[in-house]
Amino acid sequence: MMTPPLYRLALHGFEQARGRLVRGLAETPSASTALVSASEAAYWAVALDDRLREDDASYKSLNGHGPALLQAVKWVRNRSAHQIPMTVEESGGVRFPITFPLTVQPVAVRWAPEASLPPEDPGHPSRRGRQAYRSLLEGRPVVDSFAAVAEWFATEAARPGTLLGS
Repeated sequence: MMTPPLYRLALHGFEQARGRLVRGLAETPSASTALVSASEAAYWAVALDDRLREDDASYKSLNGHGPALLQAVKWVRNRSAHQIPMTVEESGGVRFPITFPLTVQPVAVRWAPEASLPPEDPGHPSRRGRQAYRSLLEGRPVVDSFAAVAEWFATEAARPGTLLGS
């Protein structure tokens, strides 16, 4: 079991990485800007979720959006950690060749299509993780996904008896 302050430290690591992601994208909205911070935020989110699942039986029984969302984040984190692909991509902005009528959407960094990511390690497949990625992350803004993860952890931190308690 992790010592209690380390749960808070992992949450702090997630929050710091998420903050760098948001600030970096505000300055330079590009996939290359987002990749490092998104990978780091995913690392901390999954590390914390794994420890809470291992150390707190009541955490495993929680319902809601959080468990599936973290399963999706874990699936993409595994792609990122083991194969180093571009797990995010830019959308919007001006693209060439220009077609008319011209519609310019703001640049957004979204999770890459599942089909563009490397295949799972055959020794560690996760059908549920892949399905969760497709339904909850694929094509969606990276920042919004981590905002939902932060919301899940905030709810957990407020739950009586949580290991995230101060």
